[in-house]
Parts: sequence; structure tokens; C-alpha cells
Amino acid sequence: MPGRTAAGHCEGVDVIPVRPARIQDVAAAAGVSVSTVSNVLNRPERVNARTAERVRDAVAALDYVPHPGAAGLRTGHSSSIGLVLPDVANSFYSRIARGAADAAYDHGYSLVLCDSGDQPDREQGYFTMLVEQRAVGAVVVPLSADPTRLSRLRERGIPLVLADRAMSAEDGCSVSVDDVAGGRIAVQHLLDCGALDILVVNGERGIRQCADRYQGARQAVRSRRAARLGQVVAEEMTVAYGMEIARELDDLPDGVFCTNDFLAAGLCRGLGERGVKIPEDVQVVGYGDLDIASFVGTTLTTVRQPVEDLGRAAVEMLLDEVEARAEHAHEARVFAPDLVLRDSTRPHSGI
Repeated sequence: MPGRTAAGHCEGVDVIPVRPARIQDVAAAAGVSVSTVSNVLNRPERVNARTAERVRDAVAALDYVPHPGAAGLRTGHSSSIGLVLPDVANSFYSRIARGAADAAYDHGYSLVLCDSGDQPDREQGYFTMLVEQRAVGAVVVPLSADPTRLSRLRERGIPLVLADRAMSAEDGCSVSVDDVAGGRIAVQHLLDCGALDILVVNGERGIRQCADRYQGARQAVRSRRAARLGQVVAEEMTVAYGMEIARELDDLPDGVFCTNDFLAAGLCRGLGERGVKIPEDVQVVGYGDLDIASFVGTTLTTVRQPVEDLGRAAVEMLLDEVEARAEHAHEARVFAPDLVLRDSTRPHSGI
């Protein structure tokens, strides 16, 4: 049985290195120079086919893994992509991360997760780190829509794609959901189920998605002459604030559209504590189709967003800009939401 060796000619011999193989070991095993191995790995068009095959055989036999830092020094960037999120614990953002991670892995890149806490200074700090670490680019999910803040992000010197935020294609790439359509779908469903006095439980109007969902709700109500629309703004879009709003409602509406599922879940729980039955007394529609929508006592009818698709599309658009700069054209891609029917609304009334 052959002894264990760090390197040797690979033809007809199983080579099992004691330590991780180095590029020098591959060169020795293939009988070529280190620069030839480097060319096969990074610029294969410079090496003849027979030599390249011999090098690849040596790479496979030694289970050699190129060092990413060295590759970054040669190409001017690493093989990592930054993903800057406002709250990684929020299941909406973690689903964006899942889609982004899948796309990055499929294309041979790693994903660096940065939780900004929606703090501008921390967000800027992460971008400085990504530039210093020579990341190929970044996908950023901003919560607020401060144009000055977004402009600063685009000026950091690396390609950038905004996710869950529409942006003019003249300024760069973005992926988002048509939230106006989502709000319209939600309230139209309440109207179709017989609700006429409808309350929107919303987040801060400075959040673009909240403003768009309310605009869609208003569009739906305008189509039904007898319908009325009110609005309550929650300080935070959480279960706790949804419960608090439910406890403080004096005149109960017959339909409620909550602009995220956390608010809707809290509202349902708070109404239940008051003895209000859902959907018999009040019908409720949420937004997001997050995990909580299926686990509350009365499962939520909600507007589903293709969240994983946002993350995947953002990474693919970023890599298109990185790898095909001359041919790349910025794009503002918008995904359509749809309605998921569950127990918090009654069957269609046929009105």
C-alpha cells in the first residue's frame, strides 16, 4: 500500500494529502508550473486542452480548493455578496435572505449577512466593510425611503440592488412587489365578502410599502359607493401593537385590512379577548403570508408576496451587472402579489 504523501504525480496513484493541498502540490502532481495551474483555474483559455485536463485531474485527486482571498487579490474582488437587512429576525427578511442565499450558492458566491437594525450609520458601516473586503456588490433592503440615504448607498463604489423597494432604472436595479395592487386585492376581497365599513391598520406612512397598500385600499373602496374606509396607524408593525389597537377600538368595523400579518395576528387575538368572533363579527385580511398567518387561532386570509423570489432575483440582477457590465441594463422588476384564502374571512358574498 502506498505511503501517505503531500504530493506526487497523480497518474495511476491515489494521492491523499495529510494537510490541505496547496497550489504548489497541484503543480507538482500535474508536472506544470504554479502559474499554469493558476491559469487553468482562472484563465483557462490561455492553456492548451491536454495540459488543462492534466491540471484538473490533479485538482480532483488532491481535492484542492482554491483560496478565495488569493483569488480576490488577483481579480480585484472576492467571491462574496453583501446582504444588508433591517431585521434578520423578522421572517419576511429571513425569507428574502433564503432566496438570496440560494441564488448566490447556485452561482458560486457566498452571502455575507449584515443586520443594520434599520440604523443609517450602521448601514453605512457595513457598506464600508464590504468595500474594504472587496465584495462584488450588495443587495440592500431599506426600511425607510429617505432619498438622501439611498443615494449615499449607491455612491459607495460597488454595484447595488435594492430589494423590496422600487427605484428608477436610471438609478440602478431594484426588485419589489406591487403593493398598490396588494392593498387593492385585500380590500376588494373584504368588499366581495360583504364588508362595507372597513378599517386599515397601517404602519407609518413614511414607509413606502405602507403608503402604497393604503393607496390600493382606497382604490378598491372607491369602486363601491356605500363602502367607508378608515385608518389607524400603529407605532410599530408588531403583534403587540395589533393587540393594543384591537383593545382600543370603540366602534367595530365589519372588515379590517392589516398591512402586515403581525398586526393582523395581534388584532385577531385582541378582538378574541373582547369576545369578538372572527369572521362572524369582523373579517380580517393580513399581508405577507408569513408563518404566523397559519399558526394563529383563526388562520389569516392574507396577501402573499413572492418573498424568496425577491431575494433570488436581486442577486441574479447584481451578478448580471458584475459579470456583464458592458451589456448590463438596469431594471426595476416588480412582482405581483396574490390572495391566500383562510378562515379569517367569510365565503364570497357574490355582491
